[in-house]
Amino acid sequence: MAEDIGIIFQRSRNKMIEQILYFKKDLDRWDIFSLRDIFYTIFELGLWATLVYRLSRFLFLINIPIIKWIFRLICMLLSVFSEMFLGVRLPANVDIGPGLYIGHVGTVIFHHKVKMGMNCNVSQGVTIGQKGEGHDDAVPTIGDNVYIGAGAKVIGGIKVGNNVWIGANAVVLKDIPDNATAVGVPAIIKKIRKVK
Repeated sequence: MAEDIGIIFQRSRNKMIEQILYFKKDLDRWDIFSLRDIFYTIFELGLWATLVYRLSRFLFLINIPIIKWIFRLICMLLSVFSEMFLGVRLPANVDIGPGLYIGHVGTVIFHHKVKMGMNCNVSQGVTIGQKGEGHDDAVPTIGDNVYIGAGAKVIGGIKVGNNVWIGANAVVLKDIPDNATAVGVPAIIKKIRKVK
């Protein structure tokens, strides 16, 4: 039993350390080169929302029996804080890769089952979640290097590929292939870029 707890703790510790490294990648996306940049970046609510999420995710990944429920309660409180004061609902069980960039805040909502890859940009007014039709709780899976424009809605059990651009106010209801640009209500694929 002691060995099992040791293995559980080791796995949890590795995932927790990963979140610290992920936040460093998130921070790298802000292009901080001078003291002036540091000063202005301190007041970026999108960065604060990302920090609260990474801290919350760090605590969420502690998987030691009994203790984990205390940390999960703290995670829920951090999520509520982020939504109320920063305008971003980003629960700790959302799985997001490194390099998250939330440039502007204001009613950014992630469903708690969302999975998102690395180096993604999320603008203000974005909702990523379920369709809200009865018992269907399927949510999107979003690839790497995805830009989601202001006011866009990405909903349902869809897959958004890598290197995708989703235009402002688009409503994405169907899968989007890699390297595509999607716009409109409902969103249609406007073009697919060639990757060199």
